[in-house]
Amino acid sequence: MALTVNRFDGTPVAPGDELTVDDNYPVTLVAASDSCRIRIRWGWGAEEEIVAARAGVTVDRA
Repeated sequence: MALTVNRFDGTPVAPGDELTVDDNYPVTLVAASDSCRIRIRWGWGAEEEIVAARAGVTVDRA
């Protein structure tokens, strides 16, 4: 079953799209990892798995 990532307003987000974490830090979406977590890449290249809500998105099963 595939996972989809959507902004809180329902707009779909794809890997490579820019998000904002903690209201002001720009990051790039790498992938959805489960029902409430996403993998992001910070501007300096480090990757991290975070709770999706920190980036203003939800992860749903398609």
